Amino acid sequence: MNVYVIIGEDDWLVGETAKKIIAGCDAVELIDSLNSSNADLQLSDLRKADASFSTPPFLDPQKVTWWKNVHFLPGGGGRQSAAEVKEALEKFARKVAAATLPDNQKFIITGPHLLKTSVFFKTISAVAEVTVFAPLKPWEAAKNAAVRVAEDAADMGLQFEKGAAEHFVSLVGVDSRSLKSELDKMRNYLEGVSSTITKSDIDEVASQGVGVEPEVWAITDALGARDLEKALSAVRRFEQENGFAVFISGVIEKFFRQLVDLKVAAGKGEFDKATSSMAPFAARKMAGFIRNWSLGELRVARWRFLKLRERAVTSSGGADVLVLIELVRVCARQGAK
Repeated sequence: MNVYVIIGEDDWLVGETAKKIIAGCDAVELIDSLNSSNADLQLSDLRKADASFSTPPFLDPQKVTWWKNVHFLPGGGGRQSAAEVKEALEKFARKVAAATLPDNQKFIITGPHLLKTSVFFKTISAVAEVTVFAPLKPWEAAKNAAVRVAEDAADMGLQFEKGAAEHFVSLVGVDSRSLKSELDKMRNYLEGVSSTITKSDIDEVASQGVGVEPEVWAITDALGARDLEKALSAVRRFEQENGFAVFISGVIEKFFRQLVDLKVAAGKGEFDKATSSMAPFAARKMAGFIRNWSLGELRVARWRFLKLRERAVTSSGGADVLVLIELVRVCARQGAK
Protein backbone atom coordinates (compact mmCIF):
# COMPACT_ATOMS: atom_id res chain seq x y z
CA MET A 1 0.00 0.00 0.00
CA ASN A 2 1.81 3.11 -1.26
CA VAL A 3 -0.95 5.70 -0.81
CA TYR A 4 -1.17 7.59 2.49
CA VAL A 5 -3.80 9.98 3.81
CA ILE A 6 -2.90 11.91 6.99
CA ILE A 7 -5.52 14.15 8.58
CA GLY A 8 -5.25 16.46 11.59
CA GLU A 9 -5.49 20.08 12.71
CA ASP A 10 -1.97 20.02 14.18
CA ASP A 11 0.00 20.68 10.99
CA TRP A 12 3.36 20.03 12.66
CA LEU A 13 2.27 16.58 13.86
CA VAL A 14 0.77 15.80 10.45
CA GLY A 15 3.94 17.00 8.74
CA GLU A 16 6.24 14.94 10.93
CA THR A 17 4.17 11.83 10.17
CA ALA A 18 4.48 12.50 6.46
CA LYS A 19 8.24 13.06 6.75
CA LYS A 20 8.68 9.61 8.29
CA ILE A 21 7.14 8.12 5.14
CA ILE A 22 9.34 10.31 2.94
CA ALA A 23 12.56 9.58 4.88
CA GLY A 24 15.36 8.41 2.61
CA CYS A 25 13.75 9.51 -0.64
CA ASP A 26 15.47 12.35 -2.53
CA ALA A 27 12.87 12.72 -5.31
CA VAL A 28 9.94 14.41 -3.55
CA GLU A 29 7.42 16.37 -5.59
CA LEU A 30 5.62 18.85 -3.33
CA ILE A 31 2.22 20.36 -4.10
CA ASP A 32 1.12 22.84 -1.42
CA SER A 33 -2.54 23.91 -1.35
CA LEU A 34 -2.25 26.17 1.68
CA ASN A 35 -3.10 29.31 -0.29
CA SER A 36 -5.53 27.74 -2.73
CA SER A 37 -8.53 29.78 -1.70
CA ASN A 38 -10.86 29.37 -4.67
CA ALA A 39 -12.11 26.66 -7.00
CA ASP A 40 -9.74 27.57 -9.85
CA LEU A 41 -6.64 27.27 -7.66
CA GLN A 42 -7.93 24.09 -6.02
CA LEU A 43 -8.62 22.45 -9.38
CA SER A 44 -5.17 23.51 -10.58
CA ASP A 45 -3.57 21.81 -7.55
CA LEU A 46 -5.66 18.71 -8.16
CA ARG A 47 -4.45 18.54 -11.77
CA LYS A 48 -0.84 18.81 -10.58
CA ALA A 49 -1.40 16.04 -8.03
CA ASP A 50 -3.06 13.86 -10.66
CA ALA A 51 -0.20 14.43 -13.10
CA SER A 52 2.40 13.54 -10.49
CA PHE A 53 0.44 10.47 -9.37
CA SER A 54 0.17 9.33 -12.98
CA THR A 55 3.89 9.72 -13.71
CA PRO A 56 5.95 6.80 -12.39
CA PRO A 57 9.61 7.23 -11.43
CA PHE A 58 11.97 6.90 -14.39
CA LEU A 59 15.63 7.51 -13.58
CA ASP A 60 15.09 8.05 -9.86
CA PRO A 61 15.17 4.96 -7.65
CA GLN A 62 12.15 6.30 -5.72
CA LYS A 63 9.48 8.94 -6.14
CA VAL A 64 7.19 10.50 -3.54
CA THR A 65 4.40 12.98 -4.21
CA TRP A 66 3.28 14.96 -1.16
CA TRP A 67 0.08 16.92 -1.67
CA LYS A 68 -0.12 18.95 1.53
CA ASN A 69 -2.48 21.39 3.25
CA VAL A 70 -5.46 20.16 1.25
CA HIS A 71 -8.03 22.11 3.25
CA PHE A 72 -10.78 21.60 0.68
CA LEU A 73 -11.23 17.86 1.16
CA PRO A 74 -14.85 16.89 1.95
CA GLY A 75 -15.82 18.02 5.45
CA GLY A 76 -13.04 20.61 5.51
CA GLY A 77 -13.79 22.26 8.83
CA GLY A 78 -17.40 22.98 7.98
CA ARG A 79 -16.63 24.66 4.64
CA GLN A 80 -18.48 23.53 1.53
CA SER A 81 -16.24 23.03 -1.49
CA ALA A 82 -17.47 24.10 -4.91
CA ALA A 83 -19.43 21.38 -6.69
CA GLU A 84 -16.82 21.04 -9.45
CA VAL A 85 -14.04 20.60 -6.87
CA LYS A 86 -16.01 17.96 -4.98
CA GLU A 87 -16.72 16.10 -8.21
CA ALA A 88 -13.07 16.29 -9.33
CA LEU A 89 -11.87 14.99 -5.96
CA GLU A 90 -14.23 12.02 -6.16
CA LYS A 91 -13.07 11.26 -9.70
CA PHE A 92 -9.44 11.41 -8.58
CA ALA A 93 -10.16 9.11 -5.62
CA ARG A 94 -11.64 6.54 -8.01
CA LYS A 95 -8.53 6.78 -10.18
CA VAL A 96 -6.26 6.24 -7.18
CA ALA A 97 -8.35 3.28 -6.00
CA ALA A 98 -8.17 1.62 -9.43
CA ALA A 99 -4.43 2.14 -9.94
CA THR A 100 -1.50 0.03 -8.80
CA LEU A 101 1.60 2.05 -7.94
CA PRO A 102 5.04 0.51 -8.43
CA ASP A 103 6.89 -0.38 -5.26
CA ASN A 104 9.21 2.62 -5.62
CA GLN A 105 6.43 5.23 -5.81
CA LYS A 106 4.46 6.75 -2.91
CA PHE A 107 1.64 9.26 -2.83
CA ILE A 108 0.73 11.26 0.29
CA ILE A 109 -2.24 13.55 0.93
CA THR A 110 -2.36 15.65 4.12
CA GLY A 111 -4.96 18.10 5.34
CA PRO A 112 -6.78 19.33 8.46
CA HIS A 113 -10.17 17.65 7.96
CA LEU A 114 -11.81 14.84 6.04
CA LEU A 115 -15.35 13.59 6.47
CA LYS A 116 -15.32 9.82 6.93
CA THR A 117 -18.78 9.44 5.41
CA SER A 118 -17.77 11.21 2.20
CA VAL A 119 -17.45 9.44 -1.14
CA PHE A 120 -13.83 10.60 -1.36
CA PHE A 121 -12.90 9.01 1.98
CA LYS A 122 -14.76 5.76 1.37
CA THR A 123 -13.19 5.40 -2.06
CA ILE A 124 -9.59 6.26 -1.28
CA SER A 125 -9.46 4.52 2.11
CA ALA A 126 -9.93 1.20 0.33
CA VAL A 127 -6.35 1.48 -0.97
CA ALA A 128 -4.74 4.02 1.36
CA GLU A 129 -3.19 3.88 4.79
CA VAL A 130 -5.24 6.49 6.65
CA THR A 131 -4.03 8.27 9.80
CA VAL A 132 -6.42 10.63 11.57
CA PHE A 133 -5.35 12.74 14.53
CA ALA A 134 -8.76 13.34 16.06
CA PRO A 135 -9.48 16.60 17.91
CA LEU A 136 -9.17 16.12 21.67
CA LYS A 137 -10.94 17.68 24.61
CA PRO A 138 -8.83 20.52 26.04
CA TRP A 139 -7.70 18.56 29.09
CA GLU A 140 -6.85 15.51 26.95
CA ALA A 141 -4.84 17.65 24.53
CA ALA A 142 -2.95 19.28 27.41
CA LYS A 143 -2.19 15.92 29.03
CA ASN A 144 -0.95 14.41 25.75
CA ALA A 145 1.12 17.50 24.99
CA ALA A 146 2.81 17.30 28.41
CA VAL A 147 3.75 13.66 27.79
CA ARG A 148 4.98 14.45 24.27
CA VAL A 149 7.08 17.44 25.31
CA ALA A 150 8.66 15.43 28.14
CA GLU A 151 9.67 12.76 25.62
CA ASP A 152 11.06 15.40 23.24
CA ALA A 153 13.02 16.95 26.10
CA ALA A 154 14.48 13.54 26.98
CA ASP A 155 15.65 13.16 23.37
CA MET A 156 17.54 16.45 23.86
CA GLY A 157 19.13 15.22 27.09
CA LEU A 158 16.81 17.36 29.22
CA GLN A 159 14.21 16.60 31.83
CA PHE A 160 11.41 18.62 33.42
CA GLU A 161 11.19 18.97 37.17
CA LYS A 162 7.96 17.63 38.69
CA GLY A 163 4.97 19.53 37.31
CA ALA A 164 7.08 21.64 34.94
CA ALA A 165 6.00 19.88 31.73
CA GLU A 166 2.36 20.68 32.53
CA HIS A 167 3.36 24.26 33.36
CA PHE A 168 5.22 24.50 30.04
CA VAL A 169 2.14 23.35 28.11
CA SER A 170 -0.15 25.72 30.06
CA LEU A 171 1.96 28.64 28.84
CA VAL A 172 2.94 27.56 25.32
CA GLY A 173 -0.27 25.74 24.36
CA VAL A 174 -0.74 22.33 22.77
CA ASP A 175 0.33 23.16 19.21
CA SER A 176 3.24 20.83 18.40
CA ARG A 177 5.13 23.39 16.32
CA SER A 178 5.03 25.96 19.13
CA LEU A 179 6.07 23.36 21.72
CA LYS A 180 9.04 22.27 19.60
CA SER A 181 10.13 25.86 18.99
CA GLU A 182 9.91 26.81 22.66
CA LEU A 183 11.68 23.61 23.73
CA ASP A 184 14.55 24.42 21.35
CA LYS A 185 14.72 27.85 22.94
CA MET A 186 14.81 26.23 26.39
CA ARG A 187 17.67 23.93 25.35
CA ASN A 188 19.72 26.90 24.15
CA TYR A 189 19.00 28.77 27.37
CA LEU A 190 20.12 25.86 29.60
CA GLU A 191 23.04 24.68 27.47
CA GLY A 192 26.11 24.16 29.63
CA VAL A 193 24.23 25.23 32.76
CA SER A 194 21.65 22.55 33.63
CA SER A 195 19.81 19.57 32.18
CA THR A 196 16.68 20.14 34.29
CA ILE A 197 13.94 22.49 33.15
CA THR A 198 12.34 24.22 36.12
CA LYS A 199 9.13 26.25 36.33
CA SER A 200 11.24 29.40 36.91
CA ASP A 201 13.18 28.65 33.69
CA ILE A 202 9.90 28.35 31.82
CA ASP A 203 8.56 31.63 33.21
CA GLU A 204 11.84 33.31 32.28
CA VAL A 205 12.20 32.03 28.73
CA ALA A 206 9.05 30.48 27.24
CA SER A 207 6.45 32.46 25.29
CA GLN A 208 2.84 31.74 24.40
CA GLY A 209 2.41 29.76 21.21
CA VAL A 210 0.88 31.32 18.11
CA GLY A 211 -2.85 31.80 18.55
CA VAL A 212 -2.81 30.88 22.25
CA GLU A 213 -5.20 32.98 24.28
CA PRO A 214 -4.68 33.64 28.00
CA GLU A 215 -6.05 30.65 29.88
CA VAL A 216 -8.61 31.32 32.60
CA TRP A 217 -7.46 28.28 34.53
CA ALA A 218 -4.08 29.96 35.06
CA ILE A 219 -6.01 32.25 37.42
CA THR A 220 -7.93 29.50 39.17
CA ASP A 221 -4.84 27.29 39.52
CA ALA A 222 -2.96 30.16 41.15
CA LEU A 223 -5.87 30.86 43.49
CA GLY A 224 -6.22 27.19 44.37
CA ALA A 225 -2.52 27.11 45.24
CA ARG A 226 -3.00 30.37 47.18
CA ASP A 227 -0.18 31.95 45.22
CA LEU A 228 -0.95 35.68 45.14
CA GLU A 229 1.92 36.64 42.82
CA LYS A 230 0.87 34.14 40.15
CA ALA A 231 -2.81 35.01 40.56
CA LEU A 232 -2.14 38.71 40.00
CA SER A 233 0.09 37.95 37.02
CA ALA A 234 -2.55 35.67 35.45
CA VAL A 235 -5.35 38.20 36.00
CA ARG A 236 -3.36 41.02 34.43
CA ARG A 237 -3.19 39.09 31.17
CA PHE A 238 -6.93 39.77 30.82
CA GLU A 239 -6.90 43.46 31.76
CA GLN A 240 -7.27 44.67 28.17
CA GLU A 241 -10.39 42.58 27.60
CA ASN A 242 -13.78 44.30 27.44
CA GLY A 243 -15.80 43.75 30.60
CA PHE A 244 -12.68 42.71 32.50
CA ALA A 245 -14.10 43.08 36.04
CA VAL A 246 -17.40 41.38 35.25
CA PHE A 247 -15.71 38.45 33.52
CA ILE A 248 -12.90 37.87 36.04
CA SER A 249 -15.06 38.28 39.14
CA GLY A 250 -17.53 35.81 37.65
CA VAL A 251 -14.79 33.26 36.94
CA ILE A 252 -13.34 33.58 40.45
CA GLU A 253 -16.73 33.45 42.19
CA LYS A 254 -17.61 30.27 40.32
CA PHE A 255 -14.24 28.72 41.22
CA PHE A 256 -14.65 29.47 44.94
CA ARG A 257 -18.21 28.13 44.79
CA GLN A 258 -16.82 24.87 43.39
CA LEU A 259 -14.17 24.70 46.10
CA VAL A 260 -16.83 25.28 48.78
CA ASP A 261 -18.83 22.33 47.45
CA LEU A 262 -15.75 20.10 47.31
CA LYS A 263 -14.62 21.13 50.79
CA VAL A 264 -18.06 20.24 52.17
CA ALA A 265 -18.03 16.93 50.28
CA ALA A 266 -14.56 16.10 51.60
CA GLY A 267 -15.76 16.78 55.15
CA LYS A 268 -18.51 14.19 54.61
CA GLY A 269 -16.09 11.67 53.10
CA GLU A 270 -17.71 12.09 49.69
CA PHE A 271 -14.91 13.81 47.76
CA ASP A 272 -14.45 10.92 45.29
CA LYS A 273 -18.17 10.95 44.52
CA ALA A 274 -18.18 14.73 44.04
CA THR A 275 -15.27 14.54 41.57
CA SER A 276 -16.33 11.38 39.72
CA SER A 277 -17.07 13.32 36.53
CA MET A 278 -13.65 15.02 36.51
CA ALA A 279 -10.48 13.82 34.82
CA PRO A 280 -8.32 12.04 37.45
CA PHE A 281 -5.55 14.64 37.37
CA ALA A 282 -8.13 17.45 37.79
CA ALA A 283 -9.60 15.70 40.84
CA ARG A 284 -6.12 15.34 42.37
CA LYS A 285 -5.48 19.02 41.73
CA MET A 286 -8.73 20.02 43.43
CA ALA A 287 -7.89 17.82 46.42
CA GLY A 288 -4.67 19.79 46.82
CA PHE A 289 -6.48 23.12 46.44
CA ILE A 290 -9.03 22.58 49.20
CA ARG A 291 -6.25 21.80 51.66
CA ASN A 292 -5.02 25.38 51.23
CA TRP A 293 -8.28 26.91 52.43
CA SER A 294 -10.63 26.59 55.40
CA LEU A 295 -14.32 26.27 54.61
CA GLY A 296 -14.97 29.66 56.20
CA GLU A 297 -12.33 31.34 54.06
CA LEU A 298 -13.74 29.84 50.90
CA ARG A 299 -17.23 31.04 51.73
CA VAL A 300 -16.01 34.56 52.50
CA ALA A 301 -13.91 34.62 49.30
CA ARG A 302 -16.89 33.52 47.23
CA TRP A 303 -19.12 36.15 48.87
CA ARG A 304 -16.56 38.91 48.20
CA PHE A 305 -16.33 38.12 44.49
CA LEU A 306 -20.08 37.63 44.18
CA LYS A 307 -20.59 41.16 45.56
CA LEU A 308 -17.78 42.49 43.36
CA ARG A 309 -19.44 41.03 40.26
CA GLU A 310 -22.76 42.65 41.20
CA ARG A 311 -20.97 45.97 41.59
CA ALA A 312 -19.08 45.53 38.30
CA VAL A 313 -22.32 44.87 36.44
CA THR A 314 -24.07 47.96 37.80
CA SER A 315 -21.16 50.39 38.24
CA SER A 316 -19.64 52.62 35.58
CA GLY A 317 -16.07 52.26 36.82
CA GLY A 318 -13.65 51.39 39.61
CA ALA A 319 -14.34 47.65 39.67
CA ASP A 320 -11.22 46.76 37.68
CA VAL A 321 -8.95 47.95 40.50
CA LEU A 322 -11.14 46.23 43.10
CA VAL A 323 -10.49 42.86 41.41
CA LEU A 324 -6.81 43.14 42.32
CA ILE A 325 -7.57 44.44 45.82
CA GLU A 326 -9.91 41.54 46.56
CA LEU A 327 -7.34 39.04 45.29
CA VAL A 328 -4.83 40.42 47.80
CA ARG A 329 -7.40 40.26 50.58
CA VAL A 330 -8.47 36.66 50.05
CA CYS A 331 -5.01 35.22 49.36
CA ALA A 332 -3.38 37.01 52.28
CA ARG A 333 -5.55 35.27 54.84
CA GLN A 334 -4.07 32.38 56.79
CA GLY A 335 -5.89 29.19 55.90
CA ALA A 336 -6.36 26.07 57.93
CA LYS A 337 -5.11 22.91 56.20
